[in-house]
Amino acid sequence: MTETQRTLTSPFVKSDADRLAAALLVRPSAVLVDETPIQGESSPIADRALEQHEIFVGRLRSLGVTATVLEPTAELPLSSCVDDLAVVFSDGAVLMRPSDLGRRREVAACEAFLKEAKVPILGRIEPPGLLDGGDVIITANALFVGVPQDRRALSGVARPAHGNAYGRAQLASFAALRGLKAVEVPVSSTVRRLRSVVSLVASETVLYAPALVDGAAFEKLQTIEVPSGEDYGAGVLSLGDRRVIANVRFRTVPPLLRKAKISVDAIDLWEFGKVGITPSSLALALKRA
Repeated sequence: MTETQRTLTSPFVKSDADRLAAALLVRPSAVLVDETPIQGESSPIADRALEQHEIFVGRLRSLGVTATVLEPTAELPLSSCVDDLAVVFSDGAVLMRPSDLGRRREVAACEAFLKEAKVPILGRIEPPGLLDGGDVIITANALFVGVPQDRRALSGVARPAHGNAYGRAQLASFAALRGLKAVEVPVSSTVRRLRSVVSLVASETVLYAPALVDGAAFEKLQTIEVPSGEDYGAGVLSLGDRRVIANVRFRTVPPLLRKAKISVDAIDLWEFGKVGITPSSLALALKRA
C-alpha cells in the first residue's frame, strides 16, 4: 500500500461536486487485459494501464488530494474500479454488495481501510440486494441511482446485469434518513456503470451521454450533453470548484466543459477507457470539503 493517509473527520461527502480532499484508489490488476473491450476497441495493455494509473495518482496528489493506493486483493479485471465498493455520505459509508460476487474480498479490504481512517460504517447492502457504488451519484439533496435498461445505443453490447431493486431500495432508505431523495436513472445495459456516462461537474450541473442515459431524470439540473461516440467522455472525476479530470482521448469533452466555465485537467487513461472504465471509476471519494 502506498499512501499519504490521515484520519478523516465528518462531514465526509455531501455532494460529488464539492472539492475532493481525500480518495481511495486500487492499483490495477494484471488481468485487466481479460475484460471485454467496448465495441471497436482492442484489449488493454496491463503495463500501460499501470503507468497511466500512477500518473493519475500523481496528478491527484499534486492537486492537494490525499490519495491512498491499495494493492488489489484478488486478480480480477475490475479491481481498480474502487468506486463500486462503497457509497460515502456526509456522516459515513455504506458498503456495497457488488454484482460481481467475486469482488466481496475487495469490499472487506475497503471496510478495513475505512475503519482505520475513522470513517463510520453506517451499514451495508444485505442479501438479496446487489448494488455497485459506480451506479450512484450524490448531490446536495438527491441520490441518483442507475437502473440498467435494454436501451439501444450505437456502441457496445449488453453487459452482465448490475444491481437490483432490492439493493437500490436499501440504499434509498439510507439516503432518506439523510434527507436525500432517491432518483432512478434509466441507463443502457451496454454501460459499465452510471458514473461512466454521467458526472456532477458543478453543484447544479450534470455532464451526461444522451445516447445512453435518459436525461429526464435530471430535469431539475442544468445539463451538458456529450455527442454520440464520445459517450464515455462523460465519466469525468470532479475535483470540485468547477474543475474535473477527464480522459484526454475524448476530444470533444474538454471544449464543452470549458465553454461552461469548468476547468479540465485532461490526462491519458485510455487503457482503462478501452473497457469503459472512466476517471470517475478509479477513485472513491472519502472526503469532499
